[in-house]
Amino acid sequence: MRNEKGRNAHADKNVVLTLKMPKKFDFLMQFAVLILILFGTLMIVSTNVGNTTKDPYIIPKVLAKQLFFIIVSYALMTFFANNFTMKRAQKLFPVFGIGIIIALFSTQLFEGVLGSKAWIRIPIPGLGEMTIQPSEFAKVYMVVVMAVFVELTARRRKFKFWTIVRIPVYFFMVIVAAILLQKDLGTLFVLVLLCAICFLIPSHISLRKQQRWVRLGLIIGCISIVFIMSEPVIDFLNGIGPLQHVAVRIENALNPFTDPHNNGYQLINGLYGFARSGFTGVGLGNSIQKYGYLTQSDNDFILSIIVEELGIFGLMVVVLGYVVILQRLFYYAFHTKSEGYKVILVGTAMYIFIHFALNVGGVSGLIPLTGVPLLFISSGGSSLMSIMTAIGMSQSVISRIRRQGSVAVSAAAKQLPHT
Repeated sequence: MRNEKGRNAHADKNVVLTLKMPKKFDFLMQFAVLILILFGTLMIVSTNVGNTTKDPYIIPKVLAKQLFFIIVSYALMTFFANNFTMKRAQKLFPVFGIGIIIALFSTQLFEGVLGSKAWIRIPIPGLGEMTIQPSEFAKVYMVVVMAVFVELTARRRKFKFWTIVRIPVYFFMVIVAAILLQKDLGTLFVLVLLCAICFLIPSHISLRKQQRWVRLGLIIGCISIVFIMSEPVIDFLNGIGPLQHVAVRIENALNPFTDPHNNGYQLINGLYGFARSGFTGVGLGNSIQKYGYLTQSDNDFILSIIVEELGIFGLMVVVLGYVVILQRLFYYAFHTKSEGYKVILVGTAMYIFIHFALNVGGVSGLIPLTGVPLLFISSGGSSLMSIMTAIGMSQSVISRIRRQGSVAVSAAAKQLPHT
């Protein structure tokens, strides 16, 4: 056990630069992640075939950009898988936090999309424009910050609530203010829900009172969804200028055919994609909806094209991939005593699940559209780099959990009487 601790302490001092995963990483989760990314890349290329009438070179451009993001994302994953520790996170989170906050506010300097200024735009000669969405990284950052402070609380028997949580709350409030300024309510919803769930993980007695309030808030929030999807709420939101677009999205979810040529256009064509698929789909590359009908066919509405072309098979690839990843993350979360590790693992799992639920619910018309991408599948470098960073940190945690388990088993074996 001492040797293992010594190796971990030595490893904490050195930065490892390699594209290899650490020992004892979870291969099954890694395999599912790579399958989803490759499948997503295939479907991104397929959806952009519909844009070749506008730009005959769109396919190589899109493929080059996607491969670039995959390479960078894989490098980020292996870097964090080999170098992430709670000690390093505790030392470096203020620096990363300030950087993310600056990036979040700097989006106001760039052109927005549909009223939302959530992107930093970088022109690339020959490939068009690359966009970075800092709020995606803010989600992972808040999970890490909460994990750090949960780990600190575990070392104290008793503490004043505000003394231990004030720094995470300060960062959270500034990040929320920046996202509100961007008018990106979908991202804000994900961030708040993610932080609330992570806050419920620690079992420290000094947090129980506040956890009860958070739990009550989540229950009320779930119940209120039923009432939000109603005419009185739509009328109320229409009377508030900054929230009129929210009212429009709720109205579209209830019946997109009330405005089929404008606000309901995207959702209607997404639903047509689902309807045309049948059981086996129309075949890879044979989608009709991607030919100018769905303007976000490679991003928010990529699931509609997947189901249209590949039917139930395409849907099952996505669902099974997510199920495997979530099962592995929760498995290790239940097999570690470290509450900081639990926050990292459960936080990553909920980040994936919340995105999946909001994206699928939105494109199927069950809930209002939130503009949330389908992680690993949708185009967009920010979401891919962000989730791969989270996967890398989770693999680092899993590696340590499995190595500690191996050491414990080895120590127990040595204590057994010899016959």
